[in-house]
Amino acid sequence: MQQELVNGVELQVVSTQQFKTNCVVVSFVTELTSREETIMRTLLSNILETSSQTYPTQKDVALELSKMYGASFGTTVSRRGRLHTLSFIVNCVNDNYLLQPENMLAQVFSFLKEMIFAPLVEENAFDEVTFTRQKENLAAYIEAVKDNKQTYAALELQKMYFDDPIQKSAQYGDLADLTNITASELYSYYQKMLQQDNIQILVSGDVEFADVLACAKELSFEPRTATKLNYLYTQPRHESVLEKITQQTLNQSKLDLAYRLPVPYRGEMHYAALIFNALLGGSPQSKLFMNVREKASLAYYASSSFDPFRQLLVIQTGIKSVDKRRALALIKEQVADLAAGNFTLEELENIKLNLANSYESRLDSQMTALNRLQLEFITKTSESPASWLQKLNQVTKTEVMQVAQKVELQAIYFLDGGQE
Repeated sequence: MQQELVNGVELQVVSTQQFKTNCVVVSFVTELTSREETIMRTLLSNILETSSQTYPTQKDVALELSKMYGASFGTTVSRRGRLHTLSFIVNCVNDNYLLQPENMLAQVFSFLKEMIFAPLVEENAFDEVTFTRQKENLAAYIEAVKDNKQTYAALELQKMYFDDPIQKSAQYGDLADLTNITASELYSYYQKMLQQDNIQILVSGDVEFADVLACAKELSFEPRTATKLNYLYTQPRHESVLEKITQQTLNQSKLDLAYRLPVPYRGEMHYAALIFNALLGGSPQSKLFMNVREKASLAYYASSSFDPFRQLLVIQTGIKSVDKRRALALIKEQVADLAAGNFTLEELENIKLNLANSYESRLDSQMTALNRLQLEFITKTSESPASWLQKLNQVTKTEVMQVAQKVELQAIYFLDGGQE
């Protein structure tokens, strides 16, 4: 069931006896208007997770959670297309599994109200000690990402492919934008976020809607202008393929390719695109894995991923520097083979079966169900598990070929390790 609490604030409740826990998620969703917002929201999530007026230290937060029978609490950030989501998540035991009911749901909402509306603040600025510590921690994390060369190469490819500064940046933001953020500036931004972001409150568990509704109203969000969320980002087509080579001393080189694949999320060819990606490099049965990695032994790893919110297909490989030319040719050949229909109906059905099994296994996860509702909130589209599986199984070989024929290579990034 769902209900709009006030303008721009939506409550959705999934009443189920499938799980022994209740899960509550409060999400703040907005369309990003500047690159700097990304890092500010990441820093905010780190600060808001660790302290509040009543619980000024991480130890105090942990102690309060232990009183709720070891409830878990955390914040997350995610980006889908043009949108950014910052979420507060609490998991707690359901009252049915306690010796005596203690109204855990009310306790969880009371805790969330404290963490969201009473951050550790002095004179309209986040506590300086907490702010500085979390800022340093975030900077250290971003610096450490450079040591993960697979992620580093993927981010460099992203910078090449996208024109929009927001889309160029990593999901957590850019280090260059972190340096000048002040505690007062961040607190001011948080006040704006509280007042203007679209809010979604999700609750899953063996709960009654009326009880959840009463608890959710205690959060006392103010009405805000409910705007249609423009989540899709479409990158303009480049007339020529962009190429960049970076040289570092490594044991393994990285060859990454970015393709434009104009198939939007839940568009007409959405399910065919999922199957195309799985056939190309999104599964152990894929062409990249079997032909580039296994048969030709040209890659330590070879995979593909598809982002329907940005209509971007990425191929990532780890190779020997000397094998770059052969690997690139063979990668391109796999895409061309799919466009030409050089795959069997048996391969197609096996991929469908794998995707279906993976999807169904995730239905046993409480968080997966809530993530699906979050996507529905963002996209204003809805798909039941039965409908999802039906549409997947209805995809034809011709439709997969048509998707493959839409793919356009746009950027190639090579991190040359220089090792023969």
